[in-house]
Amino acid sequence: MASGAVVPGDAISGVIRIHSDDDRLAATALLAESGVIMGIGPVANAAVLVVDEWTPQHDPEVLAARARGCRVTTLADLIMARAEGPIVAVTGTAGKTSTCHALRALLIKSGATVAMSDTARSSNAWPDHSLAGTPTAPHAVLIAELTSTHLCHMEMRRPVDVAIITTLRPDHADLHPDHASYIESKKRILLGQGPSHAVVLPGDDPDTLSAIGPVAGDIWIFGGPDVGVKGAFRRPDGRCVLRGSHGAITDGVLPDAPPVLIRAILAAAAGALALGAAPKSLAPHLTEVIAAPHRQRELGRFRDARVVDDTMAATPRKTRAAIEAFASQHPVVVIGGDQFDHDPAEVAEVLAWIGDLGLRVVTFGEAGERLGADTRAISWAPTVMGALATAATIAGDGGLVLVSPMFPMEPAERDRVAALPES
Repeated sequence: MASGAVVPGDAISGVIRIHSDDDRLAATALLAESGVIMGIGPVANAAVLVVDEWTPQHDPEVLAARARGCRVTTLADLIMARAEGPIVAVTGTAGKTSTCHALRALLIKSGATVAMSDTARSSNAWPDHSLAGTPTAPHAVLIAELTSTHLCHMEMRRPVDVAIITTLRPDHADLHPDHASYIESKKRILLGQGPSHAVVLPGDDPDTLSAIGPVAGDIWIFGGPDVGVKGAFRRPDGRCVLRGSHGAITDGVLPDAPPVLIRAILAAAAGALALGAAPKSLAPHLTEVIAAPHRQRELGRFRDARVVDDTMAATPRKTRAAIEAFASQHPVVVIGGDQFDHDPAEVAEVLAWIGDLGLRVVTFGEAGERLGADTRAISWAPTVMGALATAATIAGDGGLVLVSPMFPMEPAERDRVAALPES
């Protein structure tokens, strides 16, 4: 969808392909600051093409634009290019949003000023229109969550001060030509970095470290055993080590929380240390960090059952990780979504594993209906709230319901789960 004032004649300087009205207007205003006039017309007449984060890397319009020398960019790219303070950018197959929310909490507690979107869908921290109105304060830290289809279209004219890579696994097969292209898109977060910049990498993930390869920035590590380098590590006794440029704390306290939150806290702590935060300013606040919305976040009671909102889990791998985190509590698992779009063999493998655990399952939506008998499901409901009501009744007083859909669902449906409306 294009937006902006019509340019006389056929000489259109720029075209925007962004679905969100607010984001489209923000991109138009940002480009106008640099003298680019947006217009309505074919990309063939444009010098600049702005795409949104759902645009495939191999989109024919993008490929044709690049082939003729058209500049391709994103709103996130435009926002980051004008930031006056430090930028921390986070990418990875999983854990991006949780890390961004944990980082914001820790930086604020340590006295920093932070700019991060609160209006992106499903609590993502994608740089959006809310950050585009005025430049952030010169000293404010801009936290930017960047997915692979941000990065593959970004120019990265300004290198990020701290790049955090959480993990790399096969994902978004429909948005990239192949897995190698997906990995290369993620690695673009490191473009332009040198020794004065920092890279935060997962010490507990050798496959990701291998995929990233050599980096130019100063390396910080999170997760895995403490090997005496700079970063944040979990000790065998569950406490943690924070080691930065301002010394080390070797007995920090971590919250009693699922692994996804612990990992996000460690990644965020390493990122804050790389920015220059002192370990002693972070350690007292680690236990205060809570899960980001829709990411293994316990909500409270619904019809006497406890509910964990993991509605951002839209792949079999992520649903399995959530079940592993809560398996000891024997949850009733709610699975489903709006479309069945995963490898059937991968889905069947996880469903068989759930069956072997003896967990009860309630399904919903088109995806849940297609699963049929393969889930050994107790029942099916057309909506997630209907499935949640059934699961809560089955779980009973004090029992646990884990809503981890495995398939994509609409953001509005996630918000209904988070709100826990009584019915």
